[in-house]
Amino acid sequence: MKTTLLSLVLLSSFLATHASASEAEKRQLLHTLKQQITQLYVMQNSIPKIIDGLSQFENSQAFTQAKDVSALLPILNETLTEFDKHLSVSKITSQPRKKGGVAKPNESWFAQLERKNFGFNHVEILPGNVGVLAFWGFSNVTEQSKQKVQALMTLLDGVDSLIIDLRENGGGDAAMVQLISSYFLDKRTHLNSFYSRDTGKTSEYWTVPIAGKKRATLPIYVLTSNATFSAAEEFTYNFKHLHRATVIGEKTKGGANPWRFVNLTNNVRVSMPVSMAINPITETNWEGVGVKPHHTIPASQALSYAHQMALQELAKTKTNIHDLNDIKSALSDVNTILK
Repeated sequence: MKTTLLSLVLLSSFLATHASASEAEKRQLLHTLKQQITQLYVMQNSIPKIIDGLSQFENSQAFTQAKDVSALLPILNETLTEFDKHLSVSKITSQPRKKGGVAKPNESWFAQLERKNFGFNHVEILPGNVGVLAFWGFSNVTEQSKQKVQALMTLLDGVDSLIIDLRENGGGDAAMVQLISSYFLDKRTHLNSFYSRDTGKTSEYWTVPIAGKKRATLPIYVLTSNATFSAAEEFTYNFKHLHRATVIGEKTKGGANPWRFVNLTNNVRVSMPVSMAINPITETNWEGVGVKPHHTIPASQALSYAHQMALQELAKTKTNIHDLNDIKSALSDVNTILK
């Protein structure tokens, strides 16, 4: 009986100590997170609001009921994403190992893009000579990726209109936005700028020289969804405000500010927006609000809608009877799909 009682006392003491340690770890994590946001977060006017929100969260029932840091993270992210969709905490996962003990790193977004055709997954010429270029990410600009872009643009250089499908595009490198944009703008054009809080400097992104044919007057239609994000939003926003494309689909996700990982503890990190996009025309960006299309329709219907619009516009300019017949036939088919 005495042994059992002693065991219960020891167990109770252990649980109390463990609970106390977990509580301290949770509060220390939140304290460090507040510090890093104050020091590094790029949207400085929003910092007081975020810190206040985190303080309210610390006093909430959800914070108290989270038994440890692991249980806290998903709940904490619900609070963080209310302020910024790029702002989130996660575990630092251990690296899986190959045979022989050689570390195998987790595959990055850009490594995936490079391995999977630099993100380009669909090229097509629709009836009526309307091109489609679909890709799910903006890869890093390398000699290989530049050659891929040039090959695709060569394939599409005879189309009468072009639909750029970014409905499943999660973003990537602003330099690839530069490169692709440069095929569709005649004169040297200021596309976007990024302010970095780390350096206090602003970097400008302009169109760049290209190898191949420019299509500065080609009608362009950009397709978006609520999953279109980051660099894909930049491309859309730039072309919308340059009056260089018609945007069709859904409002985009709303992530304008580049981020990097910042370690909070040995096994927890935060993705922290440290730079800010500044459009030279609007002098602002799409952070938190997304890019609003010219024509808002369900993303699932955006391709047919864009094809219809492209054909209607082409019918106004074509004089060759064969071209007109092809366009009218294609338009009839698209109208049937959209009914």
